[in-house]
Amino acid sequence: MRNWLLLVGVLQLSVAGFGCGDGLDGGGEGGAGGEAGDSGPTGSNSSGAGTPASSGAGAGTPASSGAGAGTSTGSGAGAGEPTGGPASTGSGDPVAGSSTSSGGEPSECAGADEDECPFEAGVEIACRLRFMYGVNYAWRDFGADFGGQSKWSQAGISGKKSQVLADLQDMRANGVDVVRWWIYPRFYGDQINFDGQGNPTGLGGTSTQDILAALELADQAQVNVMFTLFSFDGFYKTSHNPPNGLSVWSMGPLVADAGRRAKLIENVVRPIARTVASSPHRDRMLAWDVINEPEWAMTGPSLYGDPAFEGDSSKFDLVTHQQMEALAKESAAVLRGETAAPVSVGSAAIKWGQAWTRSDVDFYQVHMYGWVNDYFPYNKPLSEYGLTDKPVVMGEFPINMAEMDVRYDKFVGDLYNMGYAGALSWSITDRNFPWSSNKTAVKAFADQHPCETRY
Repeated sequence: MRNWLLLVGVLQLSVAGFGCGDGLDGGGEGGAGGEAGDSGPTGSNSSGAGTPASSGAGAGTPASSGAGAGTSTGSGAGAGEPTGGPASTGSGDPVAGSSTSSGGEPSECAGADEDECPFEAGVEIACRLRFMYGVNYAWRDFGADFGGQSKWSQAGISGKKSQVLADLQDMRANGVDVVRWWIYPRFYGDQINFDGQGNPTGLGGTSTQDILAALELADQAQVNVMFTLFSFDGFYKTSHNPPNGLSVWSMGPLVADAGRRAKLIENVVRPIARTVASSPHRDRMLAWDVINEPEWAMTGPSLYGDPAFEGDSSKFDLVTHQQMEALAKESAAVLRGETAAPVSVGSAAIKWGQAWTRSDVDFYQVHMYGWVNDYFPYNKPLSEYGLTDKPVVMGEFPINMAEMDVRYDKFVGDLYNMGYAGALSWSITDRNFPWSSNKTAVKAFADQHPCETRY
């Protein structure tokens, strides 16, 4: 990875296909399961490959995100779907070493060395167009990687460096270039400080040290990172001293109220971005994902003609599309302003393909699992989904291709040939989608495209 400051020009492209959530008890992210975190540190944190509904099976309903605090190995992040598409970067002012964000402006890449293997549909970073290829970590210990979890004796990244480095090195040895890594899937434990009204006042625990450690370890392992700030899991209703012994604050009231949302942005999002910017290894942080599968925490009509959002109000503090879009836009402005890195939103399914097209994102990200593919096929051209103005990355799909009726090599090859901008399989720590028995397939594709899949 070279210069991390970037901006990508929007590529017009007519191409096709792409599609995460977390659940307990075998659902995987978006799979069936109980409330995330309630099982305590002994949970397996599987991340189902379905939707976050209580049954985790239906087409279009989210499965509960029962990703309890993980064991030392953590567990999967959820059943999301992969994304892909043409490259674009931010809409801010051009930064040295990066291309411009919009047509008509001079490219900062004009004087750069010629890109030796541009992937024209890819996400451009540091003047290189690549197919963003890799895997979801998405955590080693759910909700503890960044900040730690003292009540369960779980260390953050800075306290388990050797284990995390071994994981990252294994990923790199098997062709992974980009690692999608979740920071705060839920607001419990030590990660964030809150006042008595439930407003965030700053980063807590070992959060700062853990962000810096993650980038240091990524550099040692020679992999790059896409940090995912939040997840729909964070919208579970507030509870104090539940069976797991933790106080858990819901994101819902924060996102729904403009004043409280501003505190979330200034006291959580901005400090995270500034911590990344302060790292000597900041070039390892390629891109941001504001929130994982926000649709499961939303209710009401789409602003842009997609199917309505039908989150489970018995479990989540639901917000409207307008409120979630505001979170995405306001976060994107801060993240790009502090780091110049491109921003996306990890959409649960291409059925909501238009949801984030006006959220100031630099590339689209969608997730793909069997329940999505049954109704919104991955191999349908992106032009038919109305996603041709920016790159589209498949941010999640089952690494073992469970319920997809297609092999990994064909699936990823199809994305590559159809003009997706990348593919990140699910996941390293979800036992329902085992990395160990499927990583050779990840490596095989990277070996076929050694330059186009490596920033």
